[in-house]
Amino acid sequence: MADQLAPESAQALAPGEHERLQHMFEQAPGFMALLEGEDHKFAMANLAFHDLVGERELTGKTLADALPALEGQEFVALLDAASITGEALVERRMSMRVARSGEGPEEVFVDIVFQPLTADDGRRAGVFVQGHEVTGDQRNETIRTAHNKVLELAIGDGPLEETLSALISIVESTSRTGVLGSILLLDADGRHLRHGAAPSLPIPYMEAIDGGEIGPCAGSCGTAAFSGRPVFVNDIATDPLWAEYKVVALPHGLRACWSTPIIAAGPKVLGTFAMYHREPREATVRDLALVDLVTQTAALIIDRKRAKEALERIAADAGHSAI
Repeated sequence: MADQLAPESAQALAPGEHERLQHMFEQAPGFMALLEGEDHKFAMANLAFHDLVGERELTGKTLADALPALEGQEFVALLDAASITGEALVERRMSMRVARSGEGPEEVFVDIVFQPLTADDGRRAGVFVQGHEVTGDQRNETIRTAHNKVLELAIGDGPLEETLSALISIVESTSRTGVLGSILLLDADGRHLRHGAAPSLPIPYMEAIDGGEIGPCAGSCGTAAFSGRPVFVNDIATDPLWAEYKVVALPHGLRACWSTPIIAAGPKVLGTFAMYHREPREATVRDLALVDLVTQTAALIIDRKRAKEALERIAADAGHSAI
């Protein structure tokens, strides 16, 4: 098949030229793959394609066998359409759910071209797939839009839980791994954490932890609020910080919890921002990229709300005194 696909000029490649072109293909920054036949068998795939889909053994396998997670996705539908019609198809910011090595399923976005190839005898020879991952661009645009909405809510004095929920949604909507976010607020007594916002966590769980006391061994959030430092628990079932609290989390399918204190100037702990997962997971740089944005914005929102409430109380007290 490779000979059928090669142009006539390729027969006269200088010594070493074939190896050079092969090396260029393998090392190209964009992902590339050639799939042949009705069952889309991988004839070749470069390193960037392997990185995209998280699978190292592709050549010689059909798409269905090599990447079953793609079944039912737009990638397969467009690949079939290009193969059947013989027309090139282009899709921008196409969503793909992939299972990269060592990680759970995640969503990525790609700009992609499906280019049908024809053999010398006119038969459909396969489809050449080429493109670039643009997840970062899509993610940044989503973040900017969502963050503007949060700031509008804060300036408009929307309910605190609604504003904080919108802030959490920035993380949940751009997560590739199904993050569930939570913000807890430190009570005026400085000893207990109260519900702030958790739009996706089970309500019974949030009710169970509302009012929990902070301390040096009080789960992820209670410990983070007590120490003023981030606390990353990769497995709630086995971590000693959750020894007394896992009976509450595990029945709701919560297995990992990374918590970061929300700190105002002073420094003063206002609460915590937590990222939960439904499977044991270690935190990565990509997972934590939004933490600073969330905690800093949350600190501004909470501080502003509390300052406004304090001014209203002062004004109300002054009004009563005048009477």
